[in-house]
Amino acid sequence: MDNTINNKFFDATPKTVLVLGGNGGIGKAIRDEIQINTNSILFYTSRNNNDSNSFYLDGTSNSSWENLCHKFNEHNIKFDLVINCIGILHDKFNGLNPEKSIKEINEKNFINNIKVNTLITAYSLKYLIKYINKSKAIYASLTARLGSISDNNIGGWISYRASKAAEHMVIKTASIELSRNYKDLITIGIHPGTVDTKLSKPFTKYSKNIFSPNEAAGKIINVLNKIDGSSNGKILDYNGKTISY
Repeated sequence: MDNTINNKFFDATPKTVLVLGGNGGIGKAIRDEIQINTNSILFYTSRNNNDSNSFYLDGTSNSSWENLCHKFNEHNIKFDLVINCIGILHDKFNGLNPEKSIKEINEKNFINNIKVNTLITAYSLKYLIKYINKSKAIYASLTARLGSISDNNIGGWISYRASKAAEHMVIKTASIELSRNYKDLITIGIHPGTVDTKLSKPFTKYSKNIFSPNEAAGKIINVLNKIDGSSNGKILDYNGKTISY
């Protein structure tokens, strides 16, 4: 794969980057892509207490976010780029799967999708904004085309779709508010496509185009390099094209 990066955001000036969910399939690939192909200082979070290289984070917990922020204060860290890679589609250990029908909707599944796919994005913006540089900076959350209301032509997966549509609203609304004080901050969502990770594994047979984590990571970084202020608040796909709300 050609991972040549069009150096725009990742120019010669070192960037400080935070990857939320940096031990997941795509999060780890994004970390690798940034470390290999850019001049960046990289930090990441995980839920693995044994990973001494990461900051521990339970993204649904206020106290966990507060502890994380305390560590950023201690080290006086400011970020040029925050990428949120935390998300859920299914959880076989808890019997959570995308619904094929309205009849399959249950509270546990619905709330869990909202907590992970929507609330964590909102929390990340709430808690991390004061640690993002006011000069040119990007906040990007990995999302899904399935969150587009206007692009929904086949139905299904109601809890997941709802959580991602809500995430899009969080991104759009936050982009408006934050631009008042962070005029050079670009807040976006990025649809990485169908990626061959644990999150998508049971459902890849339904997709025509499947990317390896490294391929997806390369595409995401190239999108980040190409965007400008006109992308603020938008949901983009892996080619940088706008996905309608």
